Amino acid sequence: MSFIPSCDNRHDAICSLAEIYAVSTDEIERVLLAPAVLEIAQVYSEIKRPEFHGVVWHLLKAYPRDDITHAYYYHSTSYAGCDSWFAEGLLGSSQGVGRFLDKIMEWVPPEKRPTAKQRAEGIVKLRSEYEGSTAEGTGPYAWNTFTAASTSESGIRYRVPEAVQDLWSSSFCGSGGFVDLRGVIEERLKPVVVKFKGKTTDIEDYCASLWAYLLSDDGECHLTHTFKGTGQTIPREDIAAVIDVERLEG
Repeated sequence: MSFIPSCDNRHDAICSLAEIYAVSTDEIERVLLAPAVLEIAQVYSEIKRPEFHGVVWHLLKAYPRDDITHAYYYHSTSYAGCDSWFAEGLLGSSQGVGRFLDKIMEWVPPEKRPTAKQRAEGIVKLRSEYEGSTAEGTGPYAWNTFTAASTSESGIRYRVPEAVQDLWSSSFCGSGGFVDLRGVIEERLKPVVVKFKGKTTDIEDYCASLWAYLLSDDGECHLTHTFKGTGQTIPREDIAAVIDVERLEG
């Protein structure tokens, strides 16, 4: 099997880029310090432009390998602290929100249980339609870097499925006010990042996300996500790790 890149941390990102371009890690470190690269990186969005790739190719005298079709991605969610929570793998958006509620249904007030899943699945349907897709054809959502999934503001926001959050908090897809599960979820579930293997849509965009991560302070820059969930389940055997993360208070 072809090498599968990942971005658990800075060292992992450097090693992954070295494998992708088939160069040494010292060469990657050299490019990270190159004045032309640092100048472009002053505006992180420029890193995904063709001009940046051209500079990198010139400095490395190498292009990304064309045999790398998959990468490891990072899904932010919450779970009960046991691996069996993901025995079915990672589910797409519509099926996933239903199973999430199944697993916490005992904490939902009895009078709300008959319609909780129906409401949440309806919110997924509406969200997907707004995004030009279908509920059955979206998710799971995933980040290119562990840092994005575990510590970024957006990553933290996905520790509870959006459609479940919309049961109590109003959004453009849900009116909220149905049932507030924040307290019980925060008390009984643990934030977690699921690292899994997925097909990458564009190896150059994937490389750009790693370069941006390495060139930004504390890896806070997160460019285009190069895993596109199509609603299909990520099988359990493609889950590489289930990583507990600290809950950030405040």
